Amino acid sequence: MHEFHRAGSGSDRAKRQGTRRIGPIVLGALGLAASSAASAGCASYLAASDSASEARLMPAVYHPGQDDGFLRIGAPVPWDAPIVGLWQVEFIAQGNTNGIPDGALIDYGTATWHRDGTEAMVSGGRAPSTGDVCMGVWRQVGPATFRLNHVALAWGNGSYLGPAKIVELVTLDSSGNGFHGHFTITQYAASAAPGHEFDETNVVPPTPIVGAITGKRVMTD
Repeated sequence: MHEFHRAGSGSDRAKRQGTRRIGPIVLGALGLAASSAASAGCASYLAASDSASEARLMPAVYHPGQDDGFLRIGAPVPWDAPIVGLWQVEFIAQGNTNGIPDGALIDYGTATWHRDGTEAMVSGGRAPSTGDVCMGVWRQVGPATFRLNHVALAWGNGSYLGPAKIVELVTLDSSGNGFHGHFTITQYAASAAPGHEFDETNVVPPTPIVGAITGKRVMTD
């Protein structure tokens, strides 16, 4: 999307020469499309300049056939959000009333927070046959605080059991290489039938499970 000033004549052309202006660069925020852009707390990242000579960054969702194909949703994409990277994570039970004791290890693994607002985790506490890879979407809700909505698809005894929703609220420490926060895991009973794969009607006990989550950044050396 390039917007050019048309050259006039005489002194008018001279004034306008060199004033070609690049319009807003539109970037797709696919993982954040369903979130409220107004509530995203990442406005400090890549603050757009109003200068005609600088490009502005805006998130967008692609919709074929609508104007130029993009629907802008207003908040800057958090390209420089410090949560981006690879993390070692651990989930520890805390404050449950369902018989799970404080301090019980619920899960652990590696999680990658991507700069496009998506996240993926490989669980070390689940066998691959039970669904050890799951994904989520995140948004920044404070200066160093992030909310993650994560979806896992559970299997057992060779059958699909249903989706699990894992919600995390984490805050980075001052070094930027660790975080801590809280999680809630809710497992739902569903079936691998058209229209029912993601049912969130029947909660499977003992979920919801709540507790504390910690993360340690994986470094390059």
